[in-house]
Amino acid sequence: MCDITVRPLGEVRKRSGVKCKVTAWHERTGTPVPAEVPEPLWPLVEELMTAHFRGRQFARGVVDVRTQVNGILHRLRTGCLWDELPARYGPWALAKDRQNTWFKKGFWPVLVRHLNLAGGSAPVRREPCVPPLEVMVGAPGGRAEREARSSL
Repeated sequence: MCDITVRPLGEVRKRSGVKCKVTAWHERTGTPVPAEVPEPLWPLVEELMTAHFRGRQFARGVVDVRTQVNGILHRLRTGCLWDELPARYGPWALAKDRQNTWFKKGFWPVLVRHLNLAGGSAPVRREPCVPPLEVMVGAPGGRAEREARSSL
């Protein structure tokens, strides 16, 4: 038998019990997350929206839609929680609502497919559920020695 000691090296912020359907879709389909939408590409995105919706989905409000799209893409690429979305992307609740509405109406896969043609995409990223661990193994009654660090 061995003497094994496991010590967490950090903390993991607990997510709510509901997994994001968009993140799950990206994971399930292997669809990468596009890079942020640059200004020159935005007219093409607006054309896609016009073809898919009837006006109100991209009406300009407090925060323009391109900023919100870029915020959604940022969250998917970095794995941050919604309430950790940087302020430069506008209110996180608005971005979350837009993402969920677009996904439910079938627009998200269309948008992502077109944006991925421009390149610069990355795999979807999720925050880890287990913190990095330090595992120490030693003989029974002896001094434990550091064997490995694990990040699950």
